[in-house]
Amino acid sequence: MDPQGPMNPTGEPSIELDAGDGRGFQSIDQVTAQIEGTSIDAQNETENFPPNVKLRIDALKELQQEQAQLEDQFEKERRILELKYEKLYTPLYEKRAGIVSGRTKMDAEQSVDDNVVGIPGFWLRAFMNHSAIAEIIEDHDVPVFAYLMDVRSISHEEDNGFRLEFEFSSNPYFGNNVLTKEYDVADATDSGDAVLKNVKGCTIDWKEGKDLTKRVKKVKQRAKGGKSTRVISRTEGQESFFDFFQNVSMPSEDEDDQESAALMDQLTTDFQIGFTIHETIIPQAVLWFTGEIEEEQESEYEDDNDDDSDSEEAESDDEDSTAQKEKHPVLENKTNATEKPPECKNQ
Repeated sequence: MDPQGPMNPTGEPSIELDAGDGRGFQSIDQVTAQIEGTSIDAQNETENFPPNVKLRIDALKELQQEQAQLEDQFEKERRILELKYEKLYTPLYEKRAGIVSGRTKMDAEQSVDDNVVGIPGFWLRAFMNHSAIAEIIEDHDVPVFAYLMDVRSISHEEDNGFRLEFEFSSNPYFGNNVLTKEYDVADATDSGDAVLKNVKGCTIDWKEGKDLTKRVKKVKQRAKGGKSTRVISRTEGQESFFDFFQNVSMPSEDEDDQESAALMDQLTTDFQIGFTIHETIIPQAVLWFTGEIEEEQESEYEDDNDDDSDSEEAESDDEDSTAQKEKHPVLENKTNATEKPPECKNQ
């Protein structure tokens, strides 16, 4: 990606992530623009075709526009279908949360007093089995995950955005029961690109001395003009998984190129983490917990035996399809996030 990023029609820098569903379809606006904006040289070339051939080309263009109209309709209906099935999945996720947290007892459970409640470390292990999520979890974050009861994602009905909710039991680290992260994604523009409008974190109510995003460093300080020293404490930031819940500002015209590029890199990484949790981890959490799903990785070496390679690929198609990283068509942002982050839920 260009360090400055592409520019949107307003002249503001844009965030570019992977786009499209891989089928190569274009929106009707894109097709129309391409047809109307055909270069003079290309038009001159088509002018040299016989009249009947030109009629056939015009007919093909009309078919292409009809296909684009159908594709637009498909995208609208697919979104409705996704929302419908998300509501059907919800009761299953609620049952999963009950089992993981220990609120639900299984009928076949043996009456053994093993003092094990639910499935300890369920979400921590699921996250740690995905490299992108594991990378942002620090050692000092790990104890907090013992209190993580459930992770949910709720899609917006009015746009392509979504909200993540992390539910915690009472713990010695913060007073919130639910931490949230929300992404506002506008509908696709005329160019076919979705727009990331805003990223909203929440305020964590850290208990005294428990803020994992900060650390206290003791420093010796020498008195002026004397030999005596004293030890003072300084608070400084430290990396933590819980930085994820901070508000993320959108680039604006006020920033210089370097600042804008840094913000776009931060937004890109943040959105990819959020979307991975929303689209990949939550729907198949138990398989990430057990390690039955592995991330798709490109091999550094080519197999000399093409026949064996082809047969192995055919056998593993089903497994690979579940492990592929999902993509979201967020390409550019047009607004500056100036809202105060919402307070996390304290139920």
